Amino acid sequence: MSMTTRYMLTEFLRIFAATAAALALLVFSVDFLEKIKGLYRYDAELQWLIQYFLFRFPRIFMEMLPLSLLMATLLTFGGLAKNNEITAFKSAGVSVFKLTTPLLILAAFVSLTSYFLAGGVVPTLYKESKRIKAVQIQGREPSGRFVQNKTWMHIDSRRLMYAQVVSADKALMQGVVLYTLGENYLIAEETEAADLLYEDGTWVLRDGVRRIFLPGGEVKFETIERETIEINRKPEDFQQVTIKASEMTYADLDAYIAQLKSVGFDTTRYAVDLHAKQALPFVNFIMVLLGVPFALKDSRSSGIAWGIAFSLSVALFYWLVYSMTLSLGRLHILPPWLAAWSANILLLMIASYLFLRVRQ
Repeated sequence: MSMTTRYMLTEFLRIFAATAAALALLVFSVDFLEKIKGLYRYDAELQWLIQYFLFRFPRIFMEMLPLSLLMATLLTFGGLAKNNEITAFKSAGVSVFKLTTPLLILAAFVSLTSYFLAGGVVPTLYKESKRIKAVQIQGREPSGRFVQNKTWMHIDSRRLMYAQVVSADKALMQGVVLYTLGENYLIAEETEAADLLYEDGTWVLRDGVRRIFLPGGEVKFETIERETIEINRKPEDFQQVTIKASEMTYADLDAYIAQLKSVGFDTTRYAVDLHAKQALPFVNFIMVLLGVPFALKDSRSSGIAWGIAFSLSVALFYWLVYSMTLSLGRLHILPPWLAAWSANILLLMIASYLFLRVRQ
């Protein structure tokens, strides 16, 4: 490693560590103060509160990572330009491209690491934090839980229901099996239906068959074309069975999409979410590339206030484009992959153009 590379990495990492820690702790503190007010009244054990907030922190850190990298780049190169170190490097035959290369390699490494963490560890920890909040802190029993993307639910003290697939709004469940227990807690009835639909305030079973287990071992069969059943819950009461892409790994979300396709569901929304989860980590690299030309544009505007203001402006611009294109993808206007990657592609084109115009 050359002296120039070592110097650039040292300067950048020093500023990046301080920036990332400050931003993450700031957002974490706000999140802590917001959540602790609602959790304090449950008189939960301290260990569960600690685990809840610790498991939320990786997601907060990952969300602040692009902003931290952009601010670190602006402050690093802005400081070098303000102190005339860029001019000194150029006089010694060291171009801006050569100064930037180790930082871009570092940013690429951060992007790849973020990609793998965002697809495994981070959503798993965040989902566990929500489980701790619901079960260990609030003392609630989930009405549904996922076992290989399949859901079991307690309807009441005598009825259990299994659903293979649940729609995003919880108003349609497919591959439904309803078990009714008798006085001795053995299965008295078993009802299988193609789907269970919530319409006009009632739940309706469609295209099914009911098996009634009679004394003596006999079984009576009844065909169901359409039948209203009594379930004292609305779709929003089944919050625990909602699939959230932010709480799923790449493999889990991909498997869920395949399962939805197998039963005829429209998977566009989840396909967009999967591509979006995969695209977002690579904005880390783009932020470093974008920060260099703006830092060198005006050495007089290299202070912390400028860095914060510009970074927030870029983050807002990116998030607006990102949100808009995701919406277009979910509305079938853009293909899922293009909807998820459009913001990255646009920002990369802008960053590359500006970087190539920097005087080497």
